[in-house]
Amino acid sequence: MPQVDLQQGNLDVQIQISREAPADVHVLADRLFELIGSLVAEALKALLRARLREELGPCGQPGNRFGPGREAGCPDCGSGAAYRKGFRTRTVEVRRLGALEVERPYLECRKCGRSYAPYTGGVPEQRRYGRKALRRPMEATVETSYRRGAEAYPESPSASTLWRRVQENDPQTEISTGSAETGSAETGSTAPSASPVPWLTGTCVADSTPIPARRASEGRKQASHSLSIAHLVEPDPEGGPGGRPALRRHPVAARVGSETRLRADLRSVPIRSLITDGKMEVGGAAPFVGRCRWHLPRTIRYGLYNDEVSGDFNERLSGSLRSLVHSRFPNGVAAREALTRWAAACRLAAPQSATTVERAVDSIAIYAERPEAFTVETTAPAEREMRELNRRFENGGQWSRSGAENLLRWHQVYRHAPAQWTDWFDRKRPTEEPTVSQC
Repeated sequence: MPQVDLQQGNLDVQIQISREAPADVHVLADRLFELIGSLVAEALKALLRARLREELGPCGQPGNRFGPGREAGCPDCGSGAAYRKGFRTRTVEVRRLGALEVERPYLECRKCGRSYAPYTGGVPEQRRYGRKALRRPMEATVETSYRRGAEAYPESPSASTLWRRVQENDPQTEISTGSAETGSAETGSTAPSASPVPWLTGTCVADSTPIPARRASEGRKQASHSLSIAHLVEPDPEGGPGGRPALRRHPVAARVGSETRLRADLRSVPIRSLITDGKMEVGGAAPFVGRCRWHLPRTIRYGLYNDEVSGDFNERLSGSLRSLVHSRFPNGVAAREALTRWAAACRLAAPQSATTVERAVDSIAIYAERPEAFTVETTAPAEREMRELNRRFENGGQWSRSGAENLLRWHQVYRHAPAQWTDWFDRKRPTEEPTVSQC
């Protein structure tokens, strides 16, 4: 009987022909090669499933956990308690067979919520990507999502690799205050080092927005995190397109979670003036704290509905307050008197709104008392940034606090510190891993 010897990939295939071949021998070799690959993949899956059952316990059994000394615990917290989340496909290298699609068990840590694959299942040693090769995929990730970043370019690594890069590294930014630097890796102050930060001439604007969270916090029905940012803004001497006035911004702080962390960051840098929407707890973060001139009338307009004031009467009251808030008073005393009179006149019809205005009197009068301390008088620069952040964080489903904050730091450096972004990817072997302060 004739025998045909073929070289198929890394295998030597020998086919004995006993009668007329039903197909081309090369087609038969291809089918045989595919069959061997599928058999190996199924065998690996069965072995991993049996190992998981032995080490973690039967599926569905309460209290499943890896015993002490097992290497399959959570890579973040080391806990052995885990939930099964099915199988995930991974391309692995098998000797002689090359790349195979293998299904590996996927788990979720009961303690910290990290999802991970407990066994390598033939996965080759971790590959290292040069920083220059990561630049375009990272930019796509910051603008869209991890999955789209992994699919954007031929050199793109997997989505999990991009996620690890975001969690483990930050592009470097430094705060420059002329002769000294302020901030540290722990507090994370950031600003483009190419242009000194105008602490004494710029105004800091801060705002926050909710983003989807993995789990609802105590006391809240909807799962969400509070994302907060603070930018220092100053007039741009070069102006905008067509010679229009423009602002130059310097990211100062960016946090996800409790707003008290943002307040601590702001207290660690020498900002002179600060503007918020009146809802953020940032007391004592700056010598002069104002309330956004646009937010207060808008808040009162909706607050009047809680006082059962609607229709034309609501429009008249909110319109009169808007005129007062945007008026240029000669001094702080005149501003306080005008707003106090409005609150007194509305006390009977709208007691809650009147109280809100009385509490905001000082933060509006400060514009008349210290006009030189404020470059802007609204949170509009932060609002524009929030639109971009909301668009980005709507992609990706539910976020953990640390995962959202790490991506937020990359996002801020990518948008507002292009020199530091480029420098991080161009450096080959930094002396130490760069970190982003506050942002």
